[in-house]
Amino acid sequence: MARSGYRYLANIALADIAFRARGDSLDSLFEACARALTEVMVDRKTVAGRVARVVKVAADDVDGLLYDFLSQLILLKDVDSLLFKSFEVSISRDKGHLRCKMKGETIDRGRHKLRNDVKAVTMHLFGVKRARGGFEATVILDI
Repeated sequence: MARSGYRYLANIALADIAFRARGDSLDSLFEACARALTEVMVDRKTVAGRVARVVKVAADDVDGLLYDFLSQLILLKDVDSLLFKSFEVSISRDKGHLRCKMKGETIDRGRHKLRNDVKAVTMHLFGVKRARGGFEATVILDI
């Protein structure tokens, strides 16, 4: 796997989609996770960067931070009908706060190539760990 990116995992859960993401830093890991989540929902190439949003998340640990961040992206899709194509994550030194600048747009069923309706991030096998040269996360999405 590249130094920063993600890959989907087969045979983890039958009604879910799993992926493992990697990044040189926590910031790049969280960005890779956001891209992977979005690709499950829509072909990101069909999403324009017309709307800018900033998301702020606080949690007690890195796992909680990633879980809450991805859940926030799902909530923005469900409540505001927003999908994002780009993510610029900044995590505080104490790893308890995250700020993400995102660009995307309102869902357009005629133009966007929609894929799966992600309902939630699950806790099954979920976690962030140090990996050679950076960090790695395993995420399973309920669809």
